Amino acid sequence: MSNFTLTVPSSLAMASTKHVLLFPFPAQGHLGAFMSLAELLHRAIPSAAVTLVSPPRNVAALSATAPPWLAFHSLPFNPADHGLPTHAESADALPVGFPLVTLFEAFEALQPAFDGYVASMAKDDSVVSIVSDLFVAWAASVARRNGCSHAFFASCGAFGTAILRSLWENVPLSVTPTGHVPVPGFPGKIFHKTQVSEVMLRADGEDRASAFCHRQIAHSHATDGVLINTVEEFEPTGLDLLRSSLRVPVWPIGPLIRVAGARPAASADKVHDGMVSWLDTQPPASVLYVSFGSQNSIRQAQMAVLAMALEHAGRPFIWAIRPPVGLAVAASEWLPEGFEKRARDENRGLVIRGWAPQVTILAHRSTGAFLSHCGWNSVLESLVHGVPLLGWPLAADQFYNVEMLEKECGVCVEVARGSTEDAAPPEIDRVAELVETVTGQTSKAAEMRRRMKCIGELMRGAATDDVGSSKKALESFLGATRMH
Repeated sequence: MSNFTLTVPSSLAMASTKHVLLFPFPAQGHLGAFMSLAELLHRAIPSAAVTLVSPPRNVAALSATAPPWLAFHSLPFNPADHGLPTHAESADALPVGFPLVTLFEAFEALQPAFDGYVASMAKDDSVVSIVSDLFVAWAASVARRNGCSHAFFASCGAFGTAILRSLWENVPLSVTPTGHVPVPGFPGKIFHKTQVSEVMLRADGEDRASAFCHRQIAHSHATDGVLINTVEEFEPTGLDLLRSSLRVPVWPIGPLIRVAGARPAASADKVHDGMVSWLDTQPPASVLYVSFGSQNSIRQAQMAVLAMALEHAGRPFIWAIRPPVGLAVAASEWLPEGFEKRARDENRGLVIRGWAPQVTILAHRSTGAFLSHCGWNSVLESLVHGVPLLGWPLAADQFYNVEMLEKECGVCVEVARGSTEDAAPPEIDRVAELVETVTGQTSKAAEMRRRMKCIGELMRGAATDDVGSSKKALESFLGATRMH
């Protein structure tokens, strides 16, 4: 749930909407953001029912720790019918490297069941409002058919969302002889092809990924507007690009992030408590946290380079690790021989396989930097807690997040880029040098922390001040979509 309590005027508490339906795409960052959105909407319109819609396994997992006011509705779904692994109802359940487009396509098959559910709700309630993920854009068409208002909720940043939409609208992409990719519709926005996902570079407009994105873009024209998990003052350029592209209202209502100490299950207690105890023994702002998110990973050769760079730098670290991309190898072979034992014996580092309490780590006084894929939720969590970033983007909007954070905000340095077969491992000495630059007592680190502090204060003000921009955006959304 969100770290901030957004105070809503009493006039909005009497909103007349009877039911708000939330439909996230089942990836960890998306689900977490929607849970935070549910809390925000419940505080704003406590008289309304809020229901989150998803397949059964996701509903079971989310409802286990959900507040009592949040309802759930399961949509029938059999993953095997769509070429997915058994029980794979979410992106987290897919093996590393499994084509995500298969899950995207499978979710389109939920449309008839969702349409029937919405029709029954609209018949019983005077007003039903639907908020869906951008990857479930067909929900906007369902809303129109049933006389409901609709908004998208983008859990990514504005700049990355705008760039991705433009690129997908214009595949196959134009790549210059120097390897650069101009962004159609946005003069001056040019990226190198290494900043474009491999699936997008291969896209010819007829492939599965292109076809899916084009279908979602077509559905998106039926929406009333877009909620987005960012802050007006933090992303003015990205929001301008997005508004000019979408031509519908865009309401930045962030930052919505998870709370420090939140755990997915009781079994995580031991991991959480042990990690906090270890962090308590480390000097302030000294620990490097390394994580590439819940869906991403790097190749084994890249893992080896990163491990050796961490040893070379000598800084304490926590590394939340997933299986490497490309090779099916035993967990004991992911990292160089003896690496984990040396780190443990010297009390210099922890390697965590599986879930790690990311927000708790970032909120701890001993954490000094975050080596991240720079997915948007990780970015926001780092910004709010004032932890400078070392960026290693792997896919989608992550490349554009790093570009903005490094060149416009000055709170990130890019370490490496990509995890494809042709992505060369970075040099050990360079990675070690950048780790020392950002975590050490350097002028660069001091300036990054100063900038981080300013951004964190800006974000807190947007969510909590009486005239904060995120509060005003929420009020505007509620009015525009008939929610009060």
